[in-house]
Amino acid sequence: MPQTLAPPASAPAGAPASGTSPDPELSALAERHGLTVSGARPSLSEYVRQLWDRRHFISAFASAKLTAQYSQAKLGQVWQVATPLLNALVYYLIFGLLIGTKKGVPDFVPFLVTGVFIFTFTQSSVMAGTRSISGNLGLVRALHFPRACLPIS
Repeated sequence: MPQTLAPPASAPAGAPASGTSPDPELSALAERHGLTVSGARPSLSEYVRQLWDRRHFISAFASAKLTAQYSQAKLGQVWQVATPLLNALVYYLIFGLLIGTKKGVPDFVPFLVTGVFIFTFTQSSVMAGTRSISGNLGLVRALHFPRACLPIS
């Protein structure tokens, strides 16, 4: 004998049925007290304004992340500059001296150092931005703020 499914439970009293519009009286009451739909997306201009309002949070959060990241290292934040310089030195030894690429490039050393710094910065920014929201899920769930603050910081 096939089983039959029970009809869905009815919605609580006063709640709008699925697919129907809310009670206009309740909507007016919510609007009068400044309530908005939870999870509603703001317009682009409103979102940018919210980001601008939180610019101090963005800079403080970025500073705190950098301080925490390099707090255990012996040289601290010096590694942010030392790592690209050491990479540039290795590239100079390989491409400049061993392969001889520097002969055809005027100002080879500044060209190389600039490229390594830009590449290192871009790579670390993109990698940190992609992990920023998933790595800060507790913060995302606990506070209401524009989520774009995390990748920007």
